[in-house]
Amino acid sequence: MDNNENTPRVAASGDREPRPLRERLLDLVALLVLITLATVVFKVAGPTAFTAVTGAGVGLFGVWHSSRSRG
Repeated sequence: MDNNENTPRVAASGDREPRPLRERLLDLVALLVLITLATVVFKVAGPTAFTAVTGAGVGLFGVWHSSRSRG
């Protein structure tokens, strides 16, 4: 017996509604600010600090973005 009626349907990734333009613009602004800060620190501190600042910036943006997409 095939019991497909009781099987939960998994939504495809294309079934989600697109996020509002305001949220997408906020993500863009946050990313551009982090890139600008990394550039300023690179100019001031030199190339040795660039890796640390870029890594920290990417990590912070990732955490911020993932917490916004859950809510």
